[in-house]
Amino acid sequence: MSVAMEWPMSSGSWRAIFLVSAIWLAVGCSPESRDLRPSIVLVVVDTLRADAVSAYGAVEGTTPAFDALASEGLLYGRAYAPSPWTLPSHASLLTGLAVDRHGVGIAGRMGLRADFTTLAERLSAAGYQTAGFSENPLVSDLFGFEQGFERFAAITVDDVINEDERPGSLQFDIVAAVAAFAEERDRDRPFFIFVNLFDPHSPYRDREPNRFLGSGVSVGDSWTAAALKKSPNQICDRLPSAEDLKSLHGLYLGDVAAADAKLGKIAAIARDATAGALITVATADHGEHFGEHRLLDHEFSVRGPVLNIPLAVHGLPDTPAGRIDAPVTLVDVATSVLSWAGAEIPPELVGRPLPTRVPDANRPGVDLLAVYSDEKLTLPEDWEEELEPTAEARDTKRSGCWPSDRVFGNMAALTRWPFKLIWFENYPAELYDLSWDPLERSDLAEVRPEVSAPLVAEVQRRAQEIGLVRSGEGVETPSDAELEALRKLGYRE
Repeated sequence: MSVAMEWPMSSGSWRAIFLVSAIWLAVGCSPESRDLRPSIVLVVVDTLRADAVSAYGAVEGTTPAFDALASEGLLYGRAYAPSPWTLPSHASLLTGLAVDRHGVGIAGRMGLRADFTTLAERLSAAGYQTAGFSENPLVSDLFGFEQGFERFAAITVDDVINEDERPGSLQFDIVAAVAAFAEERDRDRPFFIFVNLFDPHSPYRDREPNRFLGSGVSVGDSWTAAALKKSPNQICDRLPSAEDLKSLHGLYLGDVAAADAKLGKIAAIARDATAGALITVATADHGEHFGEHRLLDHEFSVRGPVLNIPLAVHGLPDTPAGRIDAPVTLVDVATSVLSWAGAEIPPELVGRPLPTRVPDANRPGVDLLAVYSDEKLTLPEDWEEELEPTAEARDTKRSGCWPSDRVFGNMAALTRWPFKLIWFENYPAELYDLSWDPLERSDLAEVRPEVSAPLVAEVQRRAQEIGLVRSGEGVETPSDAELEALRKLGYRE
């Protein structure tokens, strides 16, 4: 019988195994007696919406590597991001704290402060060897995400810009970087590897061949590089035609497939690098709009296309494969990883271990909060005008939008399954019953006031607590380096 089959699931048992193995090593046991805890790989495919993953059934053949992990492990059918963009979602993923706790992306705060303890720091303290690799320059030391990693490597914003202008110029090979770590790692310790794969993030690539574009569509003929870079700015009245949106989506799916190929290689490297158990988590930080609600990209929204994300866990011992539809969030991942590692779970972590049984009838529902703060696209009142425009009238991304589009101001989504309330700073709230309206097309706020009213009160209370306001008081001034990184990646004008 393999060692993995003998491992129980409780965190206390994991810690007991760790203590026993540590004692064996201390008294001079044989070289085979190493730390018995599982190694863990956490892969984020940036900007990957759930329905772009073929395991969920909406498309075919986009993600064979992800699908293989899901078919042998657990596929979560209702996984949600806590934010529609990179920095807040990664902060929650790597700390186990909700957005209203770490505050990244709210009131001008861009970076993860050093006084927050990351998942990598907790695992390193528990004896894990930690390594992080990122193709997204925002998920880097510039914004505090290197905390706790013994080895960390990320590309820069200039690397991304140069690659867009001169394809093939990028020197950073993330698969090779993971392979180098695997080759050099300390084999007496379990490892934790974090990876961010950036391919599906706009601007999308001209990939030849790309079978997702459809018959008769040529990459070069339909979209030039300039058009691809401009497309995220075309929303509301300036939304591209249905034909162009279909081509844009095809380009995106080509990028999804490219990222999935890297996922497969990284998972194989990790399997070869450990003689013991390996737990692999594959997910995304947020999704992407392709015309839904007259939007593109992943700004100005807390709607389903940007919050519904894929999540699969592979390698949990004594856990039958299956699909789990209990609502979960990225905040739950850190708590789960600590549990699998037999490490202490601090009381301040709000996430719960991911459910592992189908169905998990004993798992009570919880409120899932997602936040979009419009402050990240504006600056404090006293910011020097010649350095950056601040007025909404000069925000070209939304110049074709109307009040009915509800894209200006702060917003939040509170999901109390099956209901999801979208709160807007400047507009009336919306309510959806996700059990029969997952596309969020039928607003029930006025016809179900007994549901919407308490949710509105709850969101307004929490919005006040976390500073989701437009007063400018308490707004942090991002550093010049942070502002420049956000501008070059299209998050700011």
